[in-house]
Amino acid sequence: MLNIKGRVLFLYPNTEGDGGIPNGLALLSGGLKAAGFETACFDTTFLKAPPKTHLYRQKHGGVLKADHLKYWGDYWDPTVPEKIPELFKKAVDDFRPDLIAVTIIDVSYKFVVALLGEFRKTVKVPVIAGGPTVTMCPDMVINNDGIDIVCVGEGEDPLVELAESLVEGRDHAAIKNLWVKKEGKIIKNPLRPLKDMATLSFQDWSIFDKRHYYKPYCGSFFRTGFFELARGCPFNCTFCCTASLKELYEKKGDFLRFRDIDRTMDEVSMVKDRYGLELVFFIDDNFLGMPPERFDLFCERYKSRIGLPFYIQTRPETISEGYIKKLKDANVSSIGIGIENGNVELRKTHMRRYMSNEKIIEAFDIVHKHGIRTTANIIIGMPYEKECMFRETIDLLRKIRPKSISINYFQPYRGTEMRKMAVDLGYIPEDHIIGDSNTCIDMPDFRKDRQIHFYENFKKYLDGEIPLD
Repeated sequence: MLNIKGRVLFLYPNTEGDGGIPNGLALLSGGLKAAGFETACFDTTFLKAPPKTHLYRQKHGGVLKADHLKYWGDYWDPTVPEKIPELFKKAVDDFRPDLIAVTIIDVSYKFVVALLGEFRKTVKVPVIAGGPTVTMCPDMVINNDGIDIVCVGEGEDPLVELAESLVEGRDHAAIKNLWVKKEGKIIKNPLRPLKDMATLSFQDWSIFDKRHYYKPYCGSFFRTGFFELARGCPFNCTFCCTASLKELYEKKGDFLRFRDIDRTMDEVSMVKDRYGLELVFFIDDNFLGMPPERFDLFCERYKSRIGLPFYIQTRPETISEGYIKKLKDANVSSIGIGIENGNVELRKTHMRRYMSNEKIIEAFDIVHKHGIRTTANIIIGMPYEKECMFRETIDLLRKIRPKSISINYFQPYRGTEMRKMAVDLGYIPEDHIIGDSNTCIDMPDFRKDRQIHFYENFKKYLDGEIPLD
């Protein structure tokens, strides 16, 4: 790269061990490079833990088994995590960044804070933190010694402005979206309008370990890319932080935004040609929520320009015979559908999920009728859930017959209404921090040990090997 303005090092603190290009960091790196910066990434994915999600889903029958050793390397070495601090410092010394940028989610928070706290004792490179946990709890995050700046909300533009200010020696204390430590105080700047999707840069994959190119799917591994056609969601599920984000961004633009389809196809085509893409995953919260005219244009453009098998996520209410026929023609490979729980009243009263079980069954029947693979997404151990309700979940799954199942313990993510329920009910303390993706609440009508029992024996219940009653 000619005439490099400066250098930004990303810290990707993946504590779960599963590969896959992180769309958010790839976009941020792409934006910085477009602005003239050199970027690199220190990644803990293959250092911190074995591939937990992949191994859990295989163990509990959610997916077909696939040999991760061939694509993600030799089995994880438990002696490596203790070497991460020195490896991180070496990466900083070698790259000599003007800025370090880290993304934080709840499950990685403790790890990041410990790593940066130790790092700050000897290195003074400014550190900015962003991501979901930062946006929901900026006060908590910025009050750590190893973090100088936090980004509240979308970070593509403020990160570039901050990097330019640092290398040009200008004051960066007034950049919108940023909270900045300065002279013993914390300057809390207002939010800028929501990002115009037309101005998004293309993803930059070059900073990531090539093992991230591969994701398990249908018993093998494929070069997989994650792409956005839209940001935002019109719904307000209590286990998601969407409602909090809408409140945060009130009067800052349309929360639900669509990216130009041809522009998105340009990005997918670039990644396909440059990295040998084999599978496309659209990460929109509710893919089929788009208007009919836009949906038709997507199907036409995708089929003619890309043609690769692709995966989408949607809700049962959005599935119709017409849409599914067109998706099949465009080469959709899988549709992930949020079920969450089999008890209608729990979904309606405590999750703001208003679809009936009949609608869920109908949706899966339509998809299966056209020979399309399905994934059912469910959660176990939510506030107000009773053991009998999870038995209803298994009963519903038997009726819809999904090709794969993603079963996850309830995680009280900050910024979600369901976390507040867990706190108000006394299941977790106000300052609870998720340590790993495991069950964390014990309820009178669904004890923690019973949640673990159902999770560990999920496939046996589903197949009738263990009777429900």
